[in-house]
Amino acid sequence: MKEMILMTPGPTMVPEEVKKVAGAQPLHHRTEEFYELFSNLNKNLKEIFKTKNEVITLTSSGTGGMEAVIANLFSTGDKVLVASIGYFGERFYDIAKAYGLDAELHDFGWGNAADLNVLEDKLRNGNYKALLVTHNETSTGVTNNVKGIAKIADRYGVAVIVDAVSSLGGIPLEMDEWGIDAVITCSQKCLMSPPGLSFVALSERAWKMAETSNLPKYYFNLKKAREGVLKPNPDTPATPAVSTIMAVAKATNMLLEFGLDNVYKRQATYGKRVREYVKSLGLELLPEEDIASDLITAIKVPEKYKASEIINHMKEKHGVLITGGQGPLKGKIIRIGHMGYVTEEMLTKTLEALKDAIEG
Repeated sequence: MKEMILMTPGPTMVPEEVKKVAGAQPLHHRTEEFYELFSNLNKNLKEIFKTKNEVITLTSSGTGGMEAVIANLFSTGDKVLVASIGYFGERFYDIAKAYGLDAELHDFGWGNAADLNVLEDKLRNGNYKALLVTHNETSTGVTNNVKGIAKIADRYGVAVIVDAVSSLGGIPLEMDEWGIDAVITCSQKCLMSPPGLSFVALSERAWKMAETSNLPKYYFNLKKAREGVLKPNPDTPATPAVSTIMAVAKATNMLLEFGLDNVYKRQATYGKRVREYVKSLGLELLPEEDIASDLITAIKVPEKYKASEIINHMKEKHGVLITGGQGPLKGKIIRIGHMGYVTEEMLTKTLEALKDAIEG
């Protein structure tokens, strides 16, 4: 099977060095070799999350990490506000409702960012326990101002829960400095690894919230997982996705050796390059540029084209896979992911394939 260039919201491309590690014989998860590897990974994750607190590794997709945060921090009937700007904001709301929270969805509209003035009005008058927000909404190519949102929430004593599934390790996020109470990410986006793991970090306030939570949890019990991380020989309560842990340990080493600031600069350059190229083809971006993501670009499909035809052309003729819209944007946009492991060659081939699909 011919290997595709994955320019999608995830899974993303995996570097050769990481693929070799992922394909090696897995370590046994109760051995000195695994403890050493897992300890190194935990140190790397704390540096990437920008937190002094422990980061919990869960064998799940990013959605599992989101569910774990809900199940561990809240109790039945807790009032939370979900600031939604797309598909994954709505998913966070659905999870909160599934666990019996008194969840309120404020929809800012697909293609928009959360309005800080509106959020301040809501938090001032709402008596919410927490605010749930998406950092980088892949369904619309929009990045929220999480630093500003967290600052407002702090004024009203509201905990801030951030879905950073597609953003952590790609664009700036300072968990401790910004006062964020929970951050969730996963292995297959900016962390340049295969799918299979989610990662959750909690603030001291969030760990205190976990002490009073009455919601059911077993596999996703973060307190139990934390006990494993804090051992001299750190481990997980149950068998983890060992091969993916091996891969992420390698990938995070690579990220930190390259330097997070260098990653952020590269992603900003890539984002600007894609947006400029898209406009040069006469195409229109979905969001305004001041809120446009540097990790994924959402492009409106002109009336004379079909999204599926553009996607299929790029895939079949050029070996480049991009994605279409979700929910109300299905058939109306295409999305080009440029997060994680993306080389200049990959990006150039993708843009040339897009041009051929539009002009060919």
